[in-house]
Formats: sequence, structure tokens, C-alpha cells
Amino acid sequence: MSEKVCIVTGGGGARIGNGICRALAAKGWTVVVADRDVPAASAVADELRGAGATAVPMALDTTDAESVREVVAATMSEFGRLDGLVNSAGVGMRRHGGEATPEEFDRVHSINYRGPWNCIREVLPIMLRNGGGSIVNIGSVHAAGATETFTLYAATKAALTALTRGIARDYGLRNIRCNIVHPGAVESRGNEHLLADFVATKQMLPRAVEAIDIGNAVAFLLSPEARAITGIELFVDAGTTAMLFEQLRPGEHQD
Repeated sequence: MSEKVCIVTGGGGARIGNGICRALAAKGWTVVVADRDVPAASAVADELRGAGATAVPMALDTTDAESVREVVAATMSEFGRLDGLVNSAGVGMRRHGGEATPEEFDRVHSINYRGPWNCIREVLPIMLRNGGGSIVNIGSVHAAGATETFTLYAATKAALTALTRGIARDYGLRNIRCNIVHPGAVESRGNEHLLADFVATKQMLPRAVEAIDIGNAVAFLLSPEARAITGIELFVDAGTTAMLFEQLRPGEHQD
């Protein structure tokens, strides 16, 4: 695994992309930390290199096809190979479905759906020439159920799920796998208090989902151990999606 190279979009910062980069580095992957926020990408790459991994930061705007092309070309120039792609870059949006502006609609779809497609389209020729590869998209539990004000965000993740299945079908016979991981509510700095009630009432497991949990799932799907897995949705949500009713709070009783 030490020679495997993966691009992680949205890898900068301290949230899901960071957890994915750390998990891949721990498994011996060379990680290209690609992000619009170059200082954030550099900080993550520095952290990984400090732990003995090979990592480089690159500036990437996934909505810009030329930016994507440059990052993929730079990766090939520096490492001579590309084995994995993780589409983690995304943006949230909370608005009732009929109240969003056309500009807001275009922005969330451009980043959350067109961006991953731009990246997949660019890496596919390389993976096809090399005899295979693995792609993991980052979706959301919102792709599987409706929550007020998440309408357009959820639509992008549902579309990304369909894209995942389609890519898996189109290229499976050429040894390219494509899967999607759906995170639940992920703990981050500043949301611990807000997350406490969610964990207590809307999850089967009584612990917060952490970014490294998402990273470990992604690392598995990229690995040879997952060689027979493609086109799937993997929910890393501590049981949120599978739970029919909310947990009772202490002192509450089911009628």
C-alpha cells in the first residue's frame, strides 16, 4: 500500500476531509490534500508529514474543470500514479425548498454534485489506463430521508448517490470501483453541546461519530480488502438512518 496515491478533495480544515486524510495516511497511502483553502490544506499536509506520511497540499476548486485538471496533472507529475479519489469537498445549505434563490440552487449543486463529477471525469482515463482504481464519494444521511430545510442539500446527495451507482456500473468491468459513504452527525469543534442531545435521542449508539470514523470507512473501501465491493451506500451514522423512532430521553415513557 505504500506506493498508492489518493487525492482527497476538501481535505483541509478539521472536519471530515481531515479525518479521511489521517486514516489514509495511517494505512500508508500517499495523500494529496486538495482544497480551496490552501493554508488549511498545507496545515493538514504538514500534520501528516510530521507523523511520517507522504502528503502534499494542492489548491483545488472542484467546480472549475481546469483547476481539477491541474491538480490531477500535478499529482501524476509528482508521483507518477493515481490509485484513489475521495470526493469530500462539499457545502451545506439550510433553506425551505421553495425559498432558495436560483443562485443558491446553482451553488449547492455546483459544489456538491458537479464538483465530484468533474473530478471523476478527470481521473477515469488515468485509472482506465492503469487497469483500475477506486473512487469514494462522501454523501450524507440526508440522501435517505427528509429533514426540514435540508431540501436542496439532500437533493445533491441523492444525485451523488445515483452517480456513484452509475459509475460503478459503467466501469466495473474495467476494474474501477465506486462507492459512497453517508456520514451522520459528525462531531467537530464547537458543536459538542449541540450534538449531545442528538446522540442521546437520534442514534442507536451512545457515542458521537468522529471524522476519523468516516476516514476509516473510506480507507476500507479504497483498500484491497474491499475489492468485491462497489456501487454501495455505507452509512456511518451510529444507527441514525436505521432507527424507526427516536430514543426516549431520561424520564420519558413510551405511550
